Amino acid sequence: MFALIQRGQIYADQHGWPVLIHSSTSEIVRYWRQGRINTASIDRFNNDFEYLNHREAAQIRAELEKSEHIKSLRAQRAA
Repeated sequence: MFALIQRGQIYADQHGWPVLIHSSTSEIVRYWRQGRINTASIDRFNNDFEYLNHREAAQIRAELEKSEHIKSLRAQRAA
């Protein structure tokens, strides 16, 4: 299957983290993940990343925020 990889699209990496496309060429894809720009070859990107629509991306972000909030509450309770 052929799909255009364009700036601003949202994908999930192999660990389920949402990534935002920064730029792409015919050989590499640059993407934002946790505030850093990373690079992947087109082959690796096609194998390890999955396209997310905005609803799926919002759900993943909400789950990650909830997880971080629970961690901070546990840290406060332990202190």
